[in-house]
Amino acid sequence: QAKSQEAQEMWRGFILTMAEMKVPTDLALLPGHIFQLSEALREERDRRATPGVVPRVPSCYFEVTRLEAERLLEQSVAGGNMVLRPGGHGRGGISVTTRQEVNGTVVVKHYKVNRVDQSYVIEVDTPHRCSSLAEVVQYFVETSKGNLQPLEREYSPRL
Repeated sequence: QAKSQEAQEMWRGFILTMAEMKVPTDLALLPGHIFQLSEALREERDRRATPGVVPRVPSCYFEVTRLEAERLLEQSVAGGNMVLRPGGHGRGGISVTTRQEVNGTVVVKHYKVNRVDQSYVIEVDTPHRCSSLAEVVQYFVETSKGNLQPLEREYSPRL
């Protein structure tokens, strides 16, 4: 059940896009949403063109915007403080959103993760290459010495 008319239209658009393998022209969506559908379609075409290769998506991946990711982490403090989400930078990129409390101040950060060939490159001071999204999650857990933990779906108020 969609929470708003816009969310309902986005789901309708996504379902029609995947079923017809083209972005419908009669959608009442903003240009950014149309772009997201176009990117999803491109990724689906790529996936279908490479049979047998299905990338594993970690359970902390959510189809949310940057702002929605921030809200999700704020509402789910006990369930984790890191989510993967679609990147706003296009070309199948992923973003990682983190939320930590440092000296009483909440610090929210967003990291770009670009898809390069068959791997992922995390855009940090020294870019770090990973072979899977699970390895991206593990990178953040390890470099934060366990302070960052993926949000568990059971704690998410959205699902």
